[in-house]
Amino acid sequence: MSTNARTLTPSFNELSTLGKNITVLYVEDNEMIREEFTLFLKRFFPNVDTATDGEEGLKAALKQHYDLIISDIQMPRLNGLEMIEEIKKYIPNQAALLISAHQEVSMLHRSVELGIDGYLFKPIQPQQTIKLLHKVVSHIQHEKENTQYKLHLEELVKSKNNELLQMYTIDRITGLFTIGQFENDISADSNNSLVLFKINDFKSLNDFYGYEIGNSILVQCADFLKDMTSSLPNPKLYRISGTHFAMLVPMDSYDLERFARLCIHMFEEREIQVDNEHMYLDMTIGIVDHKDGISLSNADKALREAQRSGKVIVYTHDEDKVLLHSAKLKCKEDIKRGLKEGRFCPYYQPIIDNSTRKIIKYEALARLILPDGEVVSPAVFLPIAKDTKTYHKISQMIIDKAMKDFEDSECTISINLSIEDIKHLPTRHFIFKRIESFPQPERLVFELLESEGIDSYDELGDFFARLKSYGCKIAIDDFGSGYSNFEHLAKLNIDYIKIDGSLIVDIDNAFLSQTIVEMVTAFAEKINVKTVAEFVGNKSIESMIVSMGVHESQGYLFGAAVPYNPSMRFIQSL
Repeated sequence: MSTNARTLTPSFNELSTLGKNITVLYVEDNEMIREEFTLFLKRFFPNVDTATDGEEGLKAALKQHYDLIISDIQMPRLNGLEMIEEIKKYIPNQAALLISAHQEVSMLHRSVELGIDGYLFKPIQPQQTIKLLHKVVSHIQHEKENTQYKLHLEELVKSKNNELLQMYTIDRITGLFTIGQFENDISADSNNSLVLFKINDFKSLNDFYGYEIGNSILVQCADFLKDMTSSLPNPKLYRISGTHFAMLVPMDSYDLERFARLCIHMFEEREIQVDNEHMYLDMTIGIVDHKDGISLSNADKALREAQRSGKVIVYTHDEDKVLLHSAKLKCKEDIKRGLKEGRFCPYYQPIIDNSTRKIIKYEALARLILPDGEVVSPAVFLPIAKDTKTYHKISQMIIDKAMKDFEDSECTISINLSIEDIKHLPTRHFIFKRIESFPQPERLVFELLESEGIDSYDELGDFFARLKSYGCKIAIDDFGSGYSNFEHLAKLNIDYIKIDGSLIVDIDNAFLSQTIVEMVTAFAEKINVKTVAEFVGNKSIESMIVSMGVHESQGYLFGAAVPYNPSMRFIQSL
C-alpha cells in the first residue's frame, strides 16, 4: 500500500480512539454473522449491544439511546429499513448504518430519504467498513462535541442570567429584595399588606459623610428591619429606593400599626455607628391594608402624610378619614409633648359684677400652646386626651397652674371640673391637696361641667361638701340646656348658676329665651343662689340681663380669654 493510501485510509488505532465512548446497537437475524461481526465491532467500540431482529432492535433503541445503530436490512417481522424509520420518528437525529447483500435501488432511495449515514454490502470488507465507521463516528463525535459546547454555552448563559437576575432582584448594598422583585411579588398574594419605611434626613448624612458611610448606615437600617420583622408571619423586605424600605406581610393594618409604632420607638433608641461615632436616626412609616388595594402610590400617600402630621399613617380610600386619622395622630403627639413640656396652660376670661361693673372673677379655660405658638382649643384635644388616657394629667396641670397664678390676688378664680375629674380618685386627692395650700380657698369656685353625666348624687354631694368645708364655692355650668338641671339644684348645695350661653346670645330678640332666663333668675333668687350670664356680646344683651337681676356677666363684651398677666391680681373697673 502506498503512502497516499495509508494517509487516506484510517488506521485501526484511530478508529479505536474515536470509538471508545461510542455506544453501538447491532441488529442481525443470522446468528453466525451476528457473532462474527460483533467481535469485529468490539475491537473499536467497547460498548456494543445486539438484537436478533427489527422488533427487538426497535425496543432496545427506544429503551436506551445509542450513538450508532448498525442493522441488516433483510430480517423477519420488521426489516432494518422499517426499524430505522420507526426509530427516527422518536429520535430524528439517530445515526444509522444499513447492511445488505444486494444493491436494491428502491431501498437505497428510501434510506437516503431517511438520512441513513452509510451503506455496507455483504460480504463485508474490513478496510471499507473501517473507513465508513471512521467517517460516521467522526461525525457522531463532532456532533457530541457541538452538543457539549452548546450545553456549556447554555450553562454559561444561564449563569449570566442568574447573575443578572440576582442584580435585578437582590440589592447589592443591603441584601434585601429590590423594587424589581417587589413589583413581581406585590400582585402574587392578595392577602399581603404593605408597609413603607423611610429613614429621615438620610440625604444630609450621605452628603456630609459620603457614600461609603451612607451605605454603612443603610446596611445597619436593613439589619434593624430584619431583626424587627423576624417574628412576623412570612415577611418579605425590600429596598425600593435610596432610603425607602418596604415590607409585604399577611397582617391587617391594626396589628401593623402597633408593630410600626414599636418599630419607630426601637429605631429611635438604636445606635447607628458613623465614622467611629454613634448617632440616632428616626423614621416614618406608611401602611396600606391588603383590603385597600396595596400599591406604592397609596403607601407613598400615607408616608407623606406621616411625615407631615405623625409617625405612622394607615392609608384609607376615604380622604376625609385620612385627614381625620392624621389629625388625631398629630394631636396625640402634641398632647404627649405638651404634657412633657408643660404646654397646657389656663387662659382667663373676666367675669364682672353687674352692680359695680368691676372685674371680680376669672374663669380658667384650658389651652394647648404648640411650639410654633399656635393655640389649640380644648374642643380639639380633650376628646383625644380622653381616648389616650391623658385627660386627667391635663386637668391636673390646668388646676395647678390656675391656683398658682391666683395665689396672690384679690380676684376669684373659677375652675372647670367634669364628672370624670370628680370620679377620678387621684384627681380628687390632687384637688384637695392644692386647696389646702391655697391662701384663701373662699376665692376658689369650681364649675361642674357635663351635668347630664351625673349618676350618683351621693358621690357628688360628698365631694362638694368637702370643697365647701374648705370655703370653696360651687357653680353649675350651662344651666338651662339640660332636662334635669332643676334636679341638680334641688340635690346639690350650689352657690352659682351659670346660665347657658345659647339662652343669652339672642336674648334681646328671642321672647322664649327671655322667659326662661327670667324664670331661672327668679328661681335662683328664691333659693339664694347667684346667677352668671355667659356669652354677653353687646350692650343690648348686657342691659337686658341686668334688668332681669342677673348678678354677674361673662362674654366678649368684657374680654376674651387671654394668658395670665399681673393685672389680674386686682379687682378692676371696666
